[in-house]
Amino acid sequence: MKKVVLILLLTFVQQTISKAQLQNSIFGIDNPSAGNYNFAEYDLSTNSFTTLLTLPISFLSTNYSATVDVDNGIYYFCDGQFLYSIDAGTGTLIATTNLNLPPLNHFGYVQYNPCDGNFYGLMIQTGTISLQAYDPSSGALNFIAPMPSGVNLCGSCSAVIRPTPNQYIFQAAYAIIGFDIASGNLIYNTPIIDLSNESFGHMELKCGSDLLYGTSANPTVGIKYLSTVDPSSGIVAHVGQNGWTPGVFKPFNGGSCINQLTEEYFYSGVGHQLINANTNTGNLINAQSIGLSGEILFIRHFSDCDCELSSGTDEHSVSLLQLAPNPAQNILTINHPEYSSGQTEISITDIRGRAVICNFQYQTTKTTLDISHLQPGVYFVKHTGEKGNYFGKFIKL
Repeated sequence: MKKVVLILLLTFVQQTISKAQLQNSIFGIDNPSAGNYNFAEYDLSTNSFTTLLTLPISFLSTNYSATVDVDNGIYYFCDGQFLYSIDAGTGTLIATTNLNLPPLNHFGYVQYNPCDGNFYGLMIQTGTISLQAYDPSSGALNFIAPMPSGVNLCGSCSAVIRPTPNQYIFQAAYAIIGFDIASGNLIYNTPIIDLSNESFGHMELKCGSDLLYGTSANPTVGIKYLSTVDPSSGIVAHVGQNGWTPGVFKPFNGGSCINQLTEEYFYSGVGHQLINANTNTGNLINAQSIGLSGEILFIRHFSDCDCELSSGTDEHSVSLLQLAPNPAQNILTINHPEYSSGQTEISITDIRGRAVICNFQYQTTKTTLDISHLQPGVYFVKHTGEKGNYFGKFIKL
């Protein structure tokens, strides 16, 4: 028995180390030659570039997007019709989820929300665009709000989830569009006011800042600056006065991200370049060539912002469950967030969105479930009571 416990403890330690190691790298889709796409890792500490997985795709479009689940080390790649789940630590394709959309519909600009475990993005249909949420626990896409009329999409457009408050913010071709996720209310529809002869793009979220970060480029003179845009006013401003010349031009779907631990902004430059800058000073840190040919696309870093609640947010839409132990082997205890006089439903789904447990309780403060029959992996928990929904996530050993 001691040997089994030791093995389980070592497994958990290895998982924990793996997650920490992920934050030393930038992950993305490598396109070394026409029609070839691989999931790849660039190790920032060793400057080494490694191909981890060959992807089952042969082309890209503006509807494609990538996002990460930091807690579980999963890189998600969405081609508009399918959601690919990749274990970043091992380079293993965990699941390919069919979103079951009509042929001319695409789910694009997708962002994973660590606060509720759902994916938010734009449903692109002929003549209409709307914000929708994909719930992996049910496999359903849920309408939230229509996109304002006249919004133009673009290849360099991007989206972010701002956990506090609970917002989905999208950079369109000429405007910043923002929604309150819980209510569906439009909170931003702000024209971007670019600096003279420059163009802002590749928007990213920096934790704790009301501004959004990106690059402002003057391609005529070949210089680029780290910049911010105020989503309320649309005003673009340089972070610092020092621009740079490497990586002024970006590849199609190049991507960008912020390492929230070091506060560095990264983006992909044409010619397999990875460029990073300091978000406090705006100064260029490095412009690194990471391959002999091709491009690195859809780059992401495994860091995100805390899920804190604000007074202006429907707190039950983002509240998290207390699960113990986590990771768990045989028994999982779910502490109910509130005493309920009525019926409480507990549902557990796997990473593919398949329901594996459904449990009903009455007038109780906690639920204890036998999970010994579940396969090892990541599972999502949803608590539905008379006062709202709560969410959780655990690892089955």
